Amino acid sequence: MYIDQIQLDYFRTFRRMQEPIPFVHPDQDFESLGFPRPKLPNINLLLGNNGFGKTTMLKGIALAALGPAVGKSGIYPYRLVRREVSKTASENGVLKPAVIQATFTAHPQDDSPPKLESHIEVVPQGDIESLEWKHSEEKAWHPVFSSSSDALFLVGYGATRRVEKPNRTERSGGSAARARRVMSLFEEDYALRPLNTWLPGMRSSNKGRFTQVVHLINRLMGKGHYTFEGEQDEEGEFLFDRSGMKLPFPALSDGYRAYLGWIADLLFHVCMTCPSGKKLVENKGIVLVDEIDLHLHPKWQLTVLPTLAKQLPNIQFVVTSHSPLVVGSLEWMNIIVMTSGTKQSSVPQRIGSAVHGLDADQVLLTEFFGMESTRSPGKNRRLKELSLQARHGDTEAAKQILQEMSSGTEAPL
Repeated sequence: MYIDQIQLDYFRTFRRMQEPIPFVHPDQDFESLGFPRPKLPNINLLLGNNGFGKTTMLKGIALAALGPAVGKSGIYPYRLVRREVSKTASENGVLKPAVIQATFTAHPQDDSPPKLESHIEVVPQGDIESLEWKHSEEKAWHPVFSSSSDALFLVGYGATRRVEKPNRTERSGGSAARARRVMSLFEEDYALRPLNTWLPGMRSSNKGRFTQVVHLINRLMGKGHYTFEGEQDEEGEFLFDRSGMKLPFPALSDGYRAYLGWIADLLFHVCMTCPSGKKLVENKGIVLVDEIDLHLHPKWQLTVLPTLAKQLPNIQFVVTSHSPLVVGSLEWMNIIVMTSGTKQSSVPQRIGSAVHGLDADQVLLTEFFGMESTRSPGKNRRLKELSLQARHGDTEAAKQILQEMSSGTEAPL
C-alpha cells in the first residue's frame, strides 16, 4: 500500500486545503500530477519551519491508513482539532471536526481493491476528541482488522524514538497491533523493539530471513561505518565491528544507537509483514519518520535518504527534516514545503526550483528555507553598518569589511 494524496481540514495547523497534496511513490501516475518522476520515486520529504505542520501531516497519514479500524485503535487524539470557533450564528461557539481524506494504491499483498479511500473525522466533545470512520466503503479495508495479515503495511516513528530494555517494550491491552506500529507518533515514551528480542529466534526459524536482515543492516548503514555479522556476546547483545574492535549495541554512540535502533525496529516490521516467499526488499508499504536526520553526522545526512531509497526500493518513505544537507540530496519533486497561509494556517506545496546538488549554504538561501543570509544576526548587522560607511567614502570601513569576511571574526550579539 502507498498513499497517493491527502487532504487535511481543520486538523491542527491546517485550516482548509484548497486541494489534496500528492505524494510520490513507485506506482504513481506522474503524468497526471504534472511534474517529472524523480530519481528517488519512493522518497517524500516534509519541510518547513517549526509549528508549520510537518509532524501533523505524518499523524494524518497514520490515521488515514488505519481506515475503519481507527476508532478502535487505542490512539487517543489530543488537540488534533484546530481551535478555530465557527462564526456562523447557528454554530456559534462550536468547533468544527477535523477532516482527513486520503486515497491509497493497494497491491496484491494487500488483498484489497487497487484503490482505497479513507475519510476520517476527529470530533471534538468538550476537552475530549474521538476518531470516527466516515466513508461508506468499509469492506475493502477488511485486512486492516487482522493483526497477523501482511496487508496494508504501515509503520511510523516519532522524533523521540529510542531503544529500551526488552521487558519494557511490550505493552499490555489497549491498542491494536497495527496501531502500535505508529504509536510513537502519538506517544513520546513509546520505545523501539531491540534487535536482540527478535532476530536471534529468526536465526533458527528462518535462516534466509536472518541472512537478509544482516545484509540489509550493513547496506543501510553504508560504507565507512560498523559492520554487522549477526554475532552476539555472552549477554545476548549484538556486536558491531569496526577495524577489528567489536562493540555491543549499548556501547555504541548515541548517533549509532539512534539510527541502528530505528533500523532494527523497521526491519522487524518489514519481516513480520513480508508475504511468504518474497524477499524483504520486495515488501511494499508506507514508512513515516519524524526528524530522519536525528543524531546523524552531516556526512550521514547527505546519504541517508538515497541509501534508504536504494536498499528498500518498494517502501514509500514520508519523512521530516530541518537539514539543508538532507534537502540537497533530493530533487524538488521529492519535497513538500509547509508554507504560511491565512489565519495562521499551514499550506503544503511543491516548489519547482532546482535544489539537488547544492551545498548547505546555497540550499538555505533557496525558497525551500527562505533565509536571507546564513551569517549570524550580529555579523550581518556589523557588515551592513560597515557597508553603509564604505558607500559614503570611508576607506577604512571598506578595509574592515574585507578583514572581517576573511577572518570570520564574530561581532558581539
